[in-house]
Amino acid sequence: MRKKWPVRALLVLLCMVMLCSIPAYAAEVRASDRIMHSTVTLSKKSNGDFSIYFSVQGAGKMDVIGATSVEVQRNTIFGWVTEYTFTPSNAPEIQAENKFQHSAVLTYSPLFKGAEYRAMVMIYVKDATGISTQQLTS
Repeated sequence: MRKKWPVRALLVLLCMVMLCSIPAYAAEVRASDRIMHSTVTLSKKSNGDFSIYFSVQGAGKMDVIGATSVEVQRNTIFGWVTEYTFTPSNAPEIQAENKFQHSAVLTYSPLFKGAEYRAMVMIYVKDATGISTQQLTS
């Protein structure tokens, strides 16, 4: 009986150490100093068109807030191929000025019905102290 006691005590001690240790993970609370939150979704409408929604919230009032580009990409046997790109020149609604947050909904008619698609959005915010960007994929 005396030899089992140290083994049991060691096992109990080991179990206590394992139960009391908490794993620590480093997680960035914010996307950057200027981007508080951002999101993108791609959904299919009943007529077959895609609806692309993105939203970005700044850490304060931004000089420019929104996206520099929204790429609609199709999955092929060679990888993802960009089919169309929305930019501020052809879709001015993807950016705004002097706002805390911005969102936009874009509509795209796919060239290939039944193919797998995704949207890649390059989020962009600018204030007096600098610029922040973030790439999002639906």
